[in-house]
Formats: sequence, structure tokens, C-alpha cells
Amino acid sequence: MNCDDLYGCINRWVAAAVSHNVQELHIEAKPDEDFEIPLCLYTCKSLTKLDLELFGFQEGDMDVCISKIILPHCMSLPRLKSLHLRLSYVLFTDEKLTRKFFSSFPNLESLVIAYWGPDEGGFLDMNLKISLPQLKHFEFNNPEEECNCEVTLHAPSLSSFIFNSHLSTSFTLENLSSLVTADVEINVNWKDEMPNSCAQRLMRFFRGLYKVKILALRHSFIKALGGALVILDTQLLEFYNLRCLELRTYLSKYCLRSIFYVLKNSPNLESVSLQIPQECYYDPQEYPHFDEVKINHENVEDYWYAGLSSQCMIRHLKFVEIDGLRGCIYELKFLEILLKHATVLEKVVLAYHSTKKDWLREKRMKKFNEMLLTFPRASKNINFLFKFSKVTLPSSFW
Repeated sequence: MNCDDLYGCINRWVAAAVSHNVQELHIEAKPDEDFEIPLCLYTCKSLTKLDLELFGFQEGDMDVCISKIILPHCMSLPRLKSLHLRLSYVLFTDEKLTRKFFSSFPNLESLVIAYWGPDEGGFLDMNLKISLPQLKHFEFNNPEEECNCEVTLHAPSLSSFIFNSHLSTSFTLENLSSLVTADVEINVNWKDEMPNSCAQRLMRFFRGLYKVKILALRHSFIKALGGALVILDTQLLEFYNLRCLELRTYLSKYCLRSIFYVLKNSPNLESVSLQIPQECYYDPQEYPHFDEVKINHENVEDYWYAGLSSQCMIRHLKFVEIDGLRGCIYELKFLEILLKHATVLEKVVLAYHSTKKDWLREKRMKKFNEMLLTFPRASKNINFLFKFSKVTLPSSFW
């Protein structure tokens, strides 16, 4: 269908839907040039849910048409509560109208923005302020591409926050005073020493989550934050409301630094869950297997004590779980420190997965468990639960 026919059909369908007081509308299109939605949709008084999926036209691996979204000057959707934007090779380019677009939903409760495409990341060199007083759920997904834009989110009613993007997206969080859950990954072109500007941006973003109760952090963000040594040593954040910390990472030295930073600044934390992803199998140099000869090769406990707080106790931690245990040095040291400082710890669940070709696992885990049970414990009422299962690795791994 050519572009004129496409827009003609969309215009007729949208106009008919609006005339019948449509409440929920889903539009999916593959425009081969700039895309414009009829004005009647942007002033629809009955619409409560809008899903807009736009995918740039593609005729092969290299032939991609990048389209622009043409916004009207008049926009008002007073009853809209849910807006999902899924864009691929389709861009917002007019900053003034884009700001107006996001300010025309006074009762919006759910906003999802997902983008796959070129470096602009859906917003071309923009400085956006999104202020939505009724927003309860926000999701931003642009995991692979750099997006050189600045976004400020002001959402005092927000309870759920999901963020997976590149560090080049400068995202500032304002007044997230109602935040309950947050799931964060920020992809960083990481080097051994983080540039100060990048570290400051990470910390500024992290500071906006200080009210959260359930926090999930993922590998790239955890590792990058741990590489910002000066920032961690000098800027203290208190996550006073945090009760549950969920981590998806392996325990490199940089990851340990940032994890201990969060633990020590979360005085009411009750639960820590660590899921070690299967990808760690592919990085044996950074993630060494347990070796009793090298057990003291680095003083990991320094990460716990170094300049982060005066009290080295975790007073409310009751539950610890590690899923995907590999029997590695940093895992053992991590547990040693938790056992030493968690005064009311009640349960430790350790799950490890074996493969039929991993013949050293049984021996390594046996030694791991023996050493674990000899560590000093601040709590006298700890129950250990060990779980075992088999996994299948891709044939390319071997």
C-alpha cells in the first residue's frame, strides 16, 4: 500500500472511531515517509488508551527509511490514562510540539516508551520535561542505541518505574515520592576509570530513586557505578524506604563496590536476591572460579569498610538468595561479609546449576560449602537451603 492509501485508510478509520466515542485505540503502521495522525484523534474527549506502534519502512538489511512524527499544534486528551509508544526508525523532531504532546494528558496513569533504531533514540537532540501528576507506571526502553537527549520526569504519584537505556540519555528524576518498585539498567561504554561527567550522571539518576521500596538493578549499571570510585567515596545516598534489593549480575570487584554501597546505605533492608546470569560462563577471566590458593588474592572486605558509613552492620536483613551460584571467589567473600554483619539474618538460599560437562563443579561446590559453613555469623538463627539443578549450555560454549 502506498503512503497516500495508508494515510487515507488511517484517517477514515480514526475518524470513524472518534465519531463513535472510542475509548481504546491501537494503531500499527510502517510509514515510508513522515507520519501524521488526524487532528481529531489528538482532541478526542473519550479516548482512555492509545497504543501507537510505528516501524520505519525497510526493504532489506540496509535499505531503511527513517520517518518523522508530525504533531499538530492543538492537542488535548483529557481522559487518556494509558499511552504506549513503540517506535522503530521513527523520530520526534519538533521539541516544542513534543513537549506540548506530553503535557496534553493531565490524567495519564501509564506511559511506555520503547524505541529501536538509529542513534537519535526516538528524540532528536531534545531537552524534554515530562510532568504528569497522575502517572503511576513509567517504562522507558532504548537499550542498544545512544540517545543524545535530556529528559526530566516529574511524577509525584509514580509507583512503578522501569528503565533500560544508554547512558547518553540524560535522565533526571524529580519528586518520585510515591515510588514502590524500580527496575534499572543503564548501558555504558565502560572503561576501567569512569569519566567524572558520566559518574555524576549515574549518581544524579540514582539519587532520584531514593524513595523506592523494591529495587532491581542490572549488571551494566551496577558495574559502572562501582567504577565511579571517587563518587561512591564522597556522595552518600540513603535509601531509607528500601526493603527488597534484587540484583542481576555477577560479582566482579566493581559490582561488589556498588552493591555494598547500596547495602550500607539502606538501613531498613530486609531481603537481598542475586541472580547470576548464564552470561557469566563466558567471562572466566573477570569471573574466576573458586580457588583456595587465591582466596586472599584481594581484600574484598575493604570495599565494605572504605569510607561509606561509620556503622558496618545490616540490622534488618533477614533473607539472602543467590541463584546461579558458580562457586567463585567473589561469591564466597560476599557471603562471608553478609554473615559477619547481618545481625538478624534468618535464611540463606543458595541455588547452583550444573551441566553434564562441568565435571569440576561438584568438587568446587563441596569446598565452597565447607568454607561457607566455617564463617563467623552475627546471627545465631540462620538456616541454609542448598538447591541444585541441571542446565544446558549452547553447543558453541564448548
